[in-house]
Amino acid sequence: MAVKIGNQELKIIPYRSEDKPRIFSNYVRVVSSSQDITVQFADVKPPESDEETKKIMEKKELKMPIDVEIVLPIDVARSLASVLNEQLDKLKVDK
Repeated sequence: MAVKIGNQELKIIPYRSEDKPRIFSNYVRVVSSSQDITVQFADVKPPESDEETKKIMEKKELKMPIDVEIVLPIDVARSLASVLNEQLDKLKVDK
């Protein structure tokens, strides 16, 4: 990705520093406003006991902590959607 500053174009090279963890997510929630898009990520784990399962089934809800919440400006969210679709298209294989 590149960004233009004045009449100069700078290439952005992202990297993850060693002190930043890689976070797994199997649940994503997206909320939007007129200003931005908020994406929340969580790792939903199965109940640890039959008792916990019973409580969940009685309440009919499963509370889970949000591990990461990212707020994106609308233009960045559009770019992200485009790039995600490109990557998903690459995964399609004719059988």
